[in-house]
Amino acid sequence: KTDCFNYVRFLQSYNSSHLYACGTYAFQPKCTYIELSGFTLDQVAFEDGKGKCPYDPTKGHTGLIVDGELYSATFNNFLGTEPVILRNLGPHYSMKTEYLTSWLNGRVGGDAGGDTYVQESAASSTGDDDKVYFFFSERAVEYDCYAEQVVARVARVCKGDVGGARTLQKKWTTFLKARLVCSAPEQQLHFNRLQAVFTLPGADWQDTTFFGVFQARWGDVDVSAICRYHILEVKKAFEGPYKEYREQAQKWGRYSDEVPSPRPGA
Repeated sequence: KTDCFNYVRFLQSYNSSHLYACGTYAFQPKCTYIELSGFTLDQVAFEDGKGKCPYDPTKGHTGLIVDGELYSATFNNFLGTEPVILRNLGPHYSMKTEYLTSWLNGRVGGDAGGDTYVQESAASSTGDDDKVYFFFSERAVEYDCYAEQVVARVARVCKGDVGGARTLQKKWTTFLKARLVCSAPEQQLHFNRLQAVFTLPGADWQDTTFFGVFQARWGDVDVSAICRYHILEVKKAFEGPYKEYREQAQKWGRYSDEVPSPRPGA
C-alpha cells in the first residue's frame, strides 16, 4: 500500500473569494490558495509551508487566520525537534517564538490542542490588544524530576506584536504561557495530556470559556476528563507570579524581583 503523497493539514477561509490550504507535500510542506467559485488551486501561488504546516503528517499542528494573517503552532524543521508558534502572511513582519526549551519544549498543536482568537480590545478602557491563545501539551522543564513529565499549557500572544527593536527582533515580545491544571485530587489523579479544546464565546469577550478534553493513565486504564476554564482565570494566571531559570543553581524558581511596568506580555 502506497502512503499518501500530500496530507492537507490546514484549510481555512482566507477572504470572501479564496481558501488558504497547507499540506505536507512529501515532507516539503507547501501552501496555496483555492479559488472558491470553481474550487481550483492557484498553481502559480504555491508558497513554502515551513512553519505553517508540519513536514511529517503525524506531528502536531494547529492554526488560524485572523485578518489575513496566519497564526500557526507546529514544528519548524524536518526532524520535528523545533516547536514554533509563528505568524506570517498579512502586513506585519513574520514573527515566531525563540528556539529555547523554556519557550516551547516538544509537542504543540494537532490532536494535542488548538487555538482561538479573542477580541480583548473591544470596549477596552486601557487600550488592550486582541489576543491569540494556543493550547498544547509539552515536556515540562521547570520540575526537578528524572522522569519525563508532560503537562498541558495555554500560551498567549498579542495580535499587534511587532517584535523587539534591539533584542527579540522578529520574535514575540508578548509570549506568555501557563500550566493548565486538570485534576481529581481525591484520586490523586492529574490529567496532563490535552486532547482537544473547544472555545465557547460569550456576549462579551470576558464571558469566553474554554473547555479542554484531557487524558491520563490510572493504573492500567486510560481515563479522560473535561475541565472548564474561564478567560478571566487564564488572564489572572498570566499576571503572575512567574518562574525564572536560575543559572547559578541550575533550576527553576519563583521570580522574586519587582515586575517591570509595563511587564513583558502585558
